[in-house]
Amino acid sequence: MNLRLLPPCPLPLRPALAAGLALGLLAWAPAQAAELLKLSPAQAEAAHLRTQVAQTASTTNTGANLVLQGTVMLPSQATDLVSAPVAGVVQAVLVNPGQSVRAGTPVARLLSPQLVEWQRDWLQADTQAQLARERLQRDEQLFAEGIIAEQRLRETRGQARMAQVTLDERSQALRLAGVSAQQLKHPALDASLTLVAPASGTVLELSATPGQRLDAGMPVARLARAGLLSIEVQASQQQLAWLKVGDALKVDGCKTPARLAAITPQVSSASQAALLRADFSGSENCLRVNQFVQLHAAATLPATGAISVPTAALVQHEGQPHVFVKRAQGYEPVAVRTGAAGGTQITVLSGLKAGDEVVVQGTAALKGLWQGLGLEGAPAEAPATPTKAK
Repeated sequence: MNLRLLPPCPLPLRPALAAGLALGLLAWAPAQAAELLKLSPAQAEAAHLRTQVAQTASTTNTGANLVLQGTVMLPSQATDLVSAPVAGVVQAVLVNPGQSVRAGTPVARLLSPQLVEWQRDWLQADTQAQLARERLQRDEQLFAEGIIAEQRLRETRGQARMAQVTLDERSQALRLAGVSAQQLKHPALDASLTLVAPASGTVLELSATPGQRLDAGMPVARLARAGLLSIEVQASQQQLAWLKVGDALKVDGCKTPARLAAITPQVSSASQAALLRADFSGSENCLRVNQFVQLHAAATLPATGAISVPTAALVQHEGQPHVFVKRAQGYEPVAVRTGAAGGTQITVLSGLKAGDEVVVQGTAALKGLWQGLGLEGAPAEAPATPTKAK
């Protein structure tokens, strides 16, 4: 076609004329063609390509179960620490790791000279308090008879009160050290101290060995209370839309379900999955700390006209989910917008239509070809190449 050149126009083009020319030039531009990955039947077989027809989403083909992954954790409120209340030397360790104990079970025995000093201070405070009470009783009688002044009685009362405060302080220190109220009724200087489990549970670890010298506050053993476990659950953004606090989560291998307790406002830096916490309080012995578990949440996924495809059909490209759709001339990568995932299926809200044939096996090979890496296993005499659809 011959084009005739127009002479230069001395006047500026009118806005309407300029817009018309622009639209005319755009009409001449060829439309962007979709990218197709052309493979021969032999190449498709070598890449183990399998396809499946996309269906309209419904509660039957998307699955009523959300499959979640989690790790069993021991919550802080379920951990008890047995520590040395006073400085001393470990004489004996009376439990083993993994052993089940009840509240009051002896865990370790210490020999503590500091405990003897505290007992001596308590005996002195008890004696001073007894003398102060007797002195107060005598002065109250003398004041009633008019023999002493009121000022002296007030001083005696103050001394008796301070003596009792000192005794209470010494008593509290001994109780914190593990000396019972019954032992305080029959005081004696004894350097031996037995540390006991504060609650029923299981011994997780021992931090002390016989002959080791411990300072006050150093740990001796860590216990896990029975029946209190948490599960740190990871869920995708699509799955998160179908979960709420209080939902029952069935744990594989357990009869008692866990309860979704919290949805934290953060995601995993590695997987970008939302972090959730489920509490498990069953009495059955089916979980272990740090165990990986699979959970199932019952969810009703409504049939909204969206398309359902297997999760294996999705590939990520530049942060966008894609599927490979089989066309007459090849395989076309199509960007999609996904919805809720359930079981092995995921809903596609846009990008596909019912009846499209999507690749569900061999997507990694197609993705490599799409990115220019070639098709592994393709015959050398007929290389697979991406082309533009006409």
